[in-house]
Amino acid sequence: MSTHFRRAGSQSLPLPLNTARLSLSSQRSSRSRIRHGRSREKGTPNFLTQTVPDIRRKFRQLEEYESERLHESLHSNEDTPWKIDHSDEVLTRNRYTNIAAWDNNRIRLRVPAKYCDYINASPIVLKGRNGSVKRYIATQGPKEGQFNHIWRMVWQETSDVAVIVMLTKTFELGRDKCFQYFPEKLDDKPWTVDGDEEFGDGFKATIRLLEKTKDKRSSCTVRKILLKVGEKEKIVWHLLFKGWPDFNVPEGDDRNALLEAIKLANEKNSGPQNPLIVHCSAGVGRSGTFITLDHFLREMDAGAISADEREDPIFEVVNQLREQRMTMVQSQVQYEFLYQVLKERFQRRAKSASPPTAPLDDLVETDSEFENGQGGVRLH
Repeated sequence: MSTHFRRAGSQSLPLPLNTARLSLSSQRSSRSRIRHGRSREKGTPNFLTQTVPDIRRKFRQLEEYESERLHESLHSNEDTPWKIDHSDEVLTRNRYTNIAAWDNNRIRLRVPAKYCDYINASPIVLKGRNGSVKRYIATQGPKEGQFNHIWRMVWQETSDVAVIVMLTKTFELGRDKCFQYFPEKLDDKPWTVDGDEEFGDGFKATIRLLEKTKDKRSSCTVRKILLKVGEKEKIVWHLLFKGWPDFNVPEGDDRNALLEAIKLANEKNSGPQNPLIVHCSAGVGRSGTFITLDHFLREMDAGAISADEREDPIFEVVNQLREQRMTMVQSQVQYEFLYQVLKERFQRRAKSASPPTAPLDDLVETDSEFENGQGGVRLH
């Protein structure tokens, strides 16, 4: 079932949704099921040694859950957590016709009641096993005409500092992916936010580019922006990472650079309670993958993931994300990427903590095992 929230002039982002319906009992039992390949890497958590076919099966299951939510949003006469606002004013603000924010979990612009408060942005909360909470905002790349909206959101939702991670180019493959809402040149005059009094509430802000540098380790263009409302000021760090193709994953040096970008974003932020703003074009695929990686890297740093894991926390967290914002971690290749990167990171940390006790060949699946779907996730 491909669900579209149509409005003339908008694009549709492909969503590979499966129409199969799942019973509650099958959902409960399959969530924790982990199957293993013939060769299990010693000391690696069970969920990171699953075969490629098993990981793909988990992704199909996530797609089925998504279909259930969308079906309920369209056909339920009762109040549902998956409600979607289909009013014309809201639909025109979505970049893609089939990517919207769940109505019960969206950022609401603080504007007078007679105006539409919708922005395609969702607050995301992930809880670590030690009880710590990390907050994010996942949002679409703003469309032309939404310059006021994103800067209002940055001002109202963040504390004394804000960090925006942009994971898309403004144009990709000849298509508009994100309006350039940030200053490009140091000598640009300050840009005025809501100078046209869109919402009639007297809110006015200015943004000015203070610094622009290239961080080699993360391959990010780093902008330090001053956001000012009246006499109050806020520093906004804007990190632009261009090494991630739409619907796909970073390869080669870009993969390592992405992990450095995650580290840099957290260094610039004031703390986990201050939401990290993440967007790509639709704000679901690359954004969801980035947030999931950040969460699990923090869990590893906290020692919350051990070699004795019996559940599959990646599956659980991606499902939690999709309950907060539809289609997070959008493609199968992005879902597989999570296992690849986290497995690689876990094994690297384990190796640095203690010398290997077996030859390297014993820890790597053969090409034939991978191609037949018998080994674990192959690392590139």
